[in-house]
Amino acid sequence: MGPRTPGGDRAMSESIGIGLLVAMTVVVTAVVGLNVLVVSDDGGGGPAANFTYDYAEDSSLLLVTHSRGDPIQAGRLEFEGPRGEPKADWSELADMNRTEEVTEGAIVQLGEGGAWGQRVGSSDTITIYYNESGNRTRLGQWQGAR
Repeated sequence: MGPRTPGGDRAMSESIGIGLLVAMTVVVTAVVGLNVLVVSDDGGGGPAANFTYDYAEDSSLLLVTHSRGDPIQAGRLEFEGPRGEPKADWSELADMNRTEEVTEGAIVQLGEGGAWGQRVGSSDTITIYYNESGNRTRLGQWQGAR
C-alpha cells in the first residue's frame, strides 16, 4: 500500500454515486416507457356505450337501442344468448356491413324471424359484447322482463 493522497477515497465514492444515479434514471425511464407502450389510452375496456331495451312479450321480441356513447363498428358488437352461446352480431341483426358504425339511436331486433333465429323469453339474459381481435368486453346486459 502506498501513501494515501488526500481526497483519493472521495473521488471513488463520487464515481460510485454518479453510477448509481445513472442506473436509477435508466430503470425509472424504462418503467415509465413500458407503461406508456403497454397500457392503452382507454384502459383496455373498449368503447363506452349504453343500450336501452324494449321487450314485446306478445311476440317474444327484444328491441335493443344504442342510446348513448361511442360509435362502434357493427361487426364488433356481439350478442350472446341466455345460455352463453354467441348468436349474432349487430351487422347480421341489422342487415348492414360489418364495418359500418352503429351510432346513437340505432336499433336492432332480436327474435325468431331474423338473424337471432329464436324467440326471446321474458326471463332470458342477453349480453352485448364489444369484440376486438378476440378480446371481448361486456358493454351491456338485458336481464329479462322481470
